[in-house]
Amino acid sequence: MQFGRFHFFVSGEEKEVFPDSRLYKLPLSGENTGFPNNIQFEHTTQDLDFTIGDYFSAVCLFLSKNDFSILKTGLEAVFNTPVRTNQIIKIVVFLEKHGALYHPLKIQIVINESRTCSFVLNGAVSSQGLSLIESEYELISQMNQMYSKHYLPKVFGVDFIKMDKGRIGFFLGEWFDGYKEFHVTDDQDRRQIVIWESDGSCHYVSETDALEIYQEISRILSYYYDLETFEQISPWHHAAGDFIVKQEEQSVHVRLITVRGYAPVTEFSTEEENQKVHILPSLLLFFLNLTLRMRLDRINGTGEITMFEKRVITATIEGFLKALDEKSACYDFGNLRSVFTEFFQQFSIGQITEIMENILESHYSDSSEIVLIEKNLESHCKTLHFEFNI
Repeated sequence: MQFGRFHFFVSGEEKEVFPDSRLYKLPLSGENTGFPNNIQFEHTTQDLDFTIGDYFSAVCLFLSKNDFSILKTGLEAVFNTPVRTNQIIKIVVFLEKHGALYHPLKIQIVINESRTCSFVLNGAVSSQGLSLIESEYELISQMNQMYSKHYLPKVFGVDFIKMDKGRIGFFLGEWFDGYKEFHVTDDQDRRQIVIWESDGSCHYVSETDALEIYQEISRILSYYYDLETFEQISPWHHAAGDFIVKQEEQSVHVRLITVRGYAPVTEFSTEEENQKVHILPSLLLFFLNLTLRMRLDRINGTGEITMFEKRVITATIEGFLKALDEKSACYDFGNLRSVFTEFFQQFSIGQITEIMENILESHYSDSSEIVLIEKNLESHCKTLHFEFNI
């Protein structure tokens, strides 16, 4: 295949990848390849059939299909003006990482007058990834239309490329410039939050900034919770890198880069006559599950499951209540912060613990998560009860 204006790189490697390069011929899974440390791998058997060269070839086909139509849709959104094919001078493709479902790439475009912009291209080769990629594209599109504030990327097109070894699915989306993945790390028996740089290095985040990150994540997830239909973003997990962060001098900014599902996770009736009766109970279940999920991560994203210190609970509560403040202006339910606080205060520690145990039984399947949560559940519930009754 003649790549023309395309240029390919693997993140962390300085040299461009050509068809005769060693990396070009290696498995897309990355096993035993000597990849840089910042490239994370979670593969399926299906991944092993494709080489990095196969993947790059499919990228060329996707981006150039129908005279670069999907790419030009994204460029028009960025530059607020139509872009002609002959204005696209250079397309630089960076293979960023490998996840359980997607193999994300950064796409850097150079057009006339040396103007540049970047996109994310999510690609899937496994059966699980292929079954998700189109539905996720549709979900993000719908949620960007439904909600006035956008914490999700804009998306510009989805398609499937047929290769000799099987199908590869892609969708093109907005690149959040300056945003990085973050995880908990274990340094000298101390758990700290680190932000990963694209070159594989990382830097530690102060406790104040870390708590601000978790508060903002809580607020965003609660913002997308629908009070009347009980729809919510689920599943999500810190370990999967679902949220990314950008630090500035006075603040941190958070974005959500994936939506695998958006539906009710409770069995409450949504019929109009019963709806209001279930709004607070459903909101309580969402909130309690949120306080658990917010504390779970894996060391460096793929290692041992861990649970953050209880200080994250306070940050989670504040983010949740801030979202209720925003929702109070949109719903005719009064001051939702006060309404929910009064509702929560009706429950004893024992009752909260019992509800939490039901949530754990119904919504958690990872045995390592269940064991860790059970070990910390009593103190978790006591902290929640204390925070709402001080």
